[in-house]
Amino acid sequence: MRMIMVAAAAALVAATPAAAQDTTAETGTTFTGPRVGVNLGFADDDVFGTETFTYGVEAGYDADLGGAVVGGSVELQDSKDTDREIALTARVGAKPSPNFLVYGLAGYTNLKVFDGLKLDGYRVGAGIEFGFNRNGFAKVEQRYSNYELGVDGFQTVVGVGVRF
Repeated sequence: MRMIMVAAAAALVAATPAAAQDTTAETGTTFTGPRVGVNLGFADDDVFGTETFTYGVEAGYDADLGGAVVGGSVELQDSKDTDREIALTARVGAKPSPNFLVYGLAGYTNLKVFDGLKLDGYRVGAGIEFGFNRNGFAKVEQRYSNYELGVDGFQTVVGVGVRF
C-alpha cells in the first residue's frame, strides 16, 4: 500500500511541471511565508504492528535564503490505530530548481494512544516539495518517529497546501 502512495505521488510530481511551467514563468514560485496544508498517507507503527491510513493538517513558515530554505511547522495527524499525534518540526532544504525543494526535517512529536497514554519522542524525515504556482504546492514526505517505551513508527504522506 505504501508503494502505491509513493508511486501516485511521484506521478503527480512528474506530471505537474509541464502544466506549471506557464504559470511559474509569469508569477514565480516562492518558498517564503506562512503556509497551511493537508496530509494523507500511511503509517506503520509497532504499537499495533499494522499499517493504517493517516491524515492531518499543518501550519508553518519558511524563509527562502536563495539556494536554501529554512522553516518550521506544527502538525496534527490522526489515524485509525492511534488517537492523535502532534509534531513541532524544523526543516532545511535546497532548491535544485526555482520551483522544487528537497528537504530534511527534525523535531519533537507527541503521540496519544489507547486509554489516553501520551508518549513523547522525536521525528526525523525527508521530503520533496513542488510549487505549481506562486502560492500552491504539493509534497511527499517519509518520516520516522521514535517515542518513549520503545515505540516507533514510519509515515509516508502526500500533501497539498497554500502559501500566503
